[in-house]
Amino acid sequence: MKAARLENKGVVSYVEMPTPDPATGEVLLRVKAVSICGSDIKRYVDGHRTYPMVLGHEAAGIIEKVGPGVSEDLVGKHAAVIPLVPCFECEECQRGYYSACRSYSFIGSRSNGSMADYLVLPERNAIIVPDNLAFETVAMIEPSTVARHALDLGGFEKGQTAVVFGAGSIGLLVVQWLRILGAKTIISVDIVDENLTFARKLGAHVTINSRGEDVVARVMEVTGNGVDVTLEVTGAPQVLPLTIPVTRPRGKVVFVGNQPVDQSISLNFFEQLERRELSLNGCFMSYSAPFPGHEWTDSVDAFSKGELDMGTMISHRFALSEAPEVFAKIGAREIKFRKIMLFPEEK
Repeated sequence: MKAARLENKGVVSYVEMPTPDPATGEVLLRVKAVSICGSDIKRYVDGHRTYPMVLGHEAAGIIEKVGPGVSEDLVGKHAAVIPLVPCFECEECQRGYYSACRSYSFIGSRSNGSMADYLVLPERNAIIVPDNLAFETVAMIEPSTVARHALDLGGFEKGQTAVVFGAGSIGLLVVQWLRILGAKTIISVDIVDENLTFARKLGAHVTINSRGEDVVARVMEVTGNGVDVTLEVTGAPQVLPLTIPVTRPRGKVVFVGNQPVDQSISLNFFEQLERRELSLNGCFMSYSAPFPGHEWTDSVDAFSKGELDMGTMISHRFALSEAPEVFAKIGAREIKFRKIMLFPEEK
């Protein structure tokens, strides 16, 4: 089979590899579409823990073969990849906190991923989806679950107000889930007007470009005393201080974006947090009990109903064979994108 493989920092090659064979409890997925995640880009630009590694965890395909102990009825079924592989035995797994598993694996970073013609994965890591869903849509189920999970952690309820910092792919999915779940007011904040245009199209009631507007003043103008739930999806340290003053007293803040480890937070941040008696929650991945969680079944249901707009989310489509050039352009900042979809069978 062919695969797009990360060989080293800044190096992706399109190579020939052995086609894997499913072992006991596994299935062989013929990959039909795989999306590039921001974490794939980070591994390409900043480096990864081990090489070589086939990236890709946002993927969809058709189950072509099953290993011993797996029903033959699954052959021919369409499925999305559930990338987290917990141990299911440690204390955290027993509590249903699979993202905190002490010895988890992860498809596309700790084991070879979906940027290939074929992928072997445990049976329970393939979620079956309706055949009428486009494969590129199914590949977006995993990032959708991250957005859905973040709203759970924020305790979001119908009729509440929310600010979403960041209108990239996850931020736009958060906006869509807020719309689906009945938010009263959705405010999207970004520094790129084009991103904010898409946020409005996907459900934001108010958009703010923080380069030219006072975010806190604008949010107060719209809400009176701040929003019920604030979601930070940028991973930019300079955004963190804005999350506190835009949130109403006893509101909730959810940190979704991955922050750099070499930054610090002003003590004023904590003083304001205490004065407003806010609840802060971290968000890591997208899982709940029973595995993989309602975030996944909710996403399949929303896609099936046409409630999530994926056409707007996807900005580029390439053959998988073009992956080396695509990653090079991303690394050189020569391409502006929302979601980039790769197709293994197109040459």
